[in-house]
Amino acid sequence: MTPVSHAVPLRADCIADSAGGLTFDVSATGAPDTAHLVLRHREGPEEVTLPLAPATKGRLRAALPSSVSLLEGHWDAYASVTEEESDHRVASGAMDVHPHASRVPYETRQGNLSVECRLPVAPSGARGTAGSATMDPHSPARSALPSC
Repeated sequence: MTPVSHAVPLRADCIADSAGGLTFDVSATGAPDTAHLVLRHREGPEEVTLPLAPATKGRLRAALPSSVSLLEGHWDAYASVTEEESDHRVASGAMDVHPHASRVPYETRQGNLSVECRLPVAPSGARGTAGSATMDPHSPARSALPSC
């Protein structure tokens, strides 16, 4: 196992499918029993920890299945590949995003990887339309955020 230098950020490629699943391929080597990727919600204490498993030489993979519920909003990606280090922000790599995905990975202004979780709007009429829900700033506050 080669320790990762703090000067070289971890970089993750991300694939989003139409069902809402995400796959993260991190450029690093690490111990499979300790390496993990964490998605942290920006607006609250919620977080989802995903194990990173060896995928190919020099790459670790984490999968977020569509069956795992995420609150609507923005989730920042962090990772740790050794027992000795704490979680570090993950830099954004290549992204393959399905156009109708409710979970969309994106690169922040600082070059880090984040995921936007959007609540899909139910189709209306016979033809139906796809989109995402947005809150009217003047609408009353909701007690619980929807999940996607």
